[in-house]
Amino acid sequence: MPHQHPPSTLPPINRGREGPSSERDRAMADLETKGVVLLDFWVSPFGQRCRIALAEKGVEYEYREENLGDKSPLLLKSNPVHKKIPVLIHDGKPVCESLIIVQYIDEVWPDCAPLLPAEPYARAQARFWADFVDKKIYECGTRLWKLKGEGQAAAKEELIGILKLLEGELGDKKYFGGDAFGFVDIALVPFVSWFYTYETCAGFSVEEVAPKLVAWGKRCMERESVAKTLSDPHKVYEFVGALKKRFGVERAEKERQRRRDKKRAMKAVVLLDFWASPFGQRCRIALAEKGVEYEYREENILGAKSPLLLKSNPVYKKIPVLIHDGKPVCESLIIVQYIDEAWPDRAPLLPADPYARAQARFWADFVDMKFFEYGSRLWKLKGEAQAAAKEEFILILKLLEGELGAKKYFGGDAFGFVDIALAPFVSWFYSYETCAGFSIEEAAPKVAAWGKRCMDRKSVANAVSHPDKIYEMRRRDTKRAMKSVVLLDFWVSPFGQRCRIALAEKGVEYEYREENISGDKNKSPLLLESNPVYKKIPVLILDGKPVCESLIIVQCIDEAWPDRAPLVPADPYARAQARFWADFVDKKFYEYGSRLWKLKGEAQAATKEEFIVILKLLEGELGAKKYFGGDAFGFVDIALAPFVSWFYSYETSAGFSIEEAAPKVAAWAKRSMERESVANAVSHPDKIYEMVGVLKKKFGVE
Repeated sequence: MPHQHPPSTLPPINRGREGPSSERDRAMADLETKGVVLLDFWVSPFGQRCRIALAEKGVEYEYREENLGDKSPLLLKSNPVHKKIPVLIHDGKPVCESLIIVQYIDEVWPDCAPLLPAEPYARAQARFWADFVDKKIYECGTRLWKLKGEGQAAAKEELIGILKLLEGELGDKKYFGGDAFGFVDIALVPFVSWFYTYETCAGFSVEEVAPKLVAWGKRCMERESVAKTLSDPHKVYEFVGALKKRFGVERAEKERQRRRDKKRAMKAVVLLDFWASPFGQRCRIALAEKGVEYEYREENILGAKSPLLLKSNPVYKKIPVLIHDGKPVCESLIIVQYIDEAWPDRAPLLPADPYARAQARFWADFVDMKFFEYGSRLWKLKGEAQAAAKEEFILILKLLEGELGAKKYFGGDAFGFVDIALAPFVSWFYSYETCAGFSIEEAAPKVAAWGKRCMDRKSVANAVSHPDKIYEMRRRDTKRAMKSVVLLDFWVSPFGQRCRIALAEKGVEYEYREENISGDKNKSPLLLESNPVYKKIPVLILDGKPVCESLIIVQCIDEAWPDRAPLVPADPYARAQARFWADFVDKKFYEYGSRLWKLKGEAQAATKEEFIVILKLLEGELGAKKYFGGDAFGFVDIALAPFVSWFYSYETSAGFSIEEAAPKVAAWAKRSMERESVANAVSHPDKIYEMVGVLKKKFGVE
């Protein structure tokens, strides 16, 4: 079929229609047509993914432009669940959701230009980052042009963080997958033409914050598949301008601005900190040296951070933060300099001479860039890598010793800026020595003596942690020896239970590690290291390599052990459908199920009505089959089965019967619970109900 290029201008909102019966007839005829048809909208980055994938594969197809203000019967018939573009129709069979479509294209035409890696772990990583683009770039980018003021500023900082994460993943590679243009590139590249809109609306430069990403975008634009697909950035900007007018963005932002919360009352000086942080301890030492009274607020840095911290440091969302008369100051060395300047008549911390001040800043910065980094490596690494880190660390100590010389403190006789920068790490010396097997006193005796002098100062002794406590904390942080397969999970998580069911179906032995996900307690360092992007369970660690996001994990399990109980169908179309319905469970079932117990009154009633519609859609897909995939228990069943134990909570909270609303789904649930893999993984309904009761009290639902 001919490939018709999409229009390059904004189409009208309404257009003339044929009679309804003729349109329905044509829609039915279209679904019976052989070949490839793409239902799309010219500026959609999601549809552009599909166009790029088809072009990379050299697949001819018919492009049909949709009017999103007046959707065609063919679109509504092809995607009755979401009623959205893009939809790929292949030999009359529709495939929905852009990333699912791209995977389908890769699997149906496997002989040309593979888009996903062959190796299961690499494939899981590609799916993770493509999913990250879906969850982060589009949503955050949309906020940039929808919001103004503080809301837009927060969105801009968040987007910059996202871009830097993507740049870190790209590294020095040509494309995200290496030398070959592939799945993650296709997921992200359509947003390159939106960069101009993001920059213009929010006043920043993507090239300045993520130069490697911009260079990658230019390389991608040299590919014919990309260049012919992407919209002109200025056309995208015009399109967004039309949307802003249509949705009344300016009026909405003014209304939000009027509803901003007032700054909470606080003491003149507040320090947001964490007990063991050497960076926070610098601030405590400086405040003590200056004799400044302040309010100390302990932050949970590995769990739920306080709204005040997130508001005070929206860029890094980290401690320490000094709040002085309601104005936040972030980054420890900047804070110490601020303290010195705000209270200049007490114990100067920086020298008066400009050159001496510059030297003090240099060495304090050296501590930040070198001492902390290589000190951390001493307990994080093993073997040759640790030995190399120890050698570098000893060299750093000797450089510091050379700067200290025969002086009492780094600044001379007066305790000052460089001393404050380094002193908190004195309590880490024992951990460094014990982990890497050496003596700081032997390697740098003058630095060791300086450390003891610093500890004689009340400001330091009261601020820094006991070495034994630091060592114990670091020892817990060090990875324990693990089996080749480890699952980081939380007992009641339906997402983690999916992974447990999949591993059981495959007969894979693994080590289960229970995580404390409560905001009141710290998540394990292993979880934070394994999933630095979301910091969430579940995480599956295969031979030391982490895989995140439950549906991606289940697919990885299926691909890593292909000779046991296949979970995803072999046929590409059936596989695409399975991915669609598992994604539907994630986007719809979980979300509306949670609302049933979170809401009350009219809001809960409306949610119940929508939830019943979702159940009926699932029942329609299940039909008379034993499982969603047919006779074999598989991917969609694993996605949905953990929620069976939540049925009682949904029914009791909202006053209805799932068995009455969707009897086939209820019967499927009973069949699933007869499987050992499911019965051993899911929680008891009564336990779920008790936990929901606790959550309702915690969130003030009652």
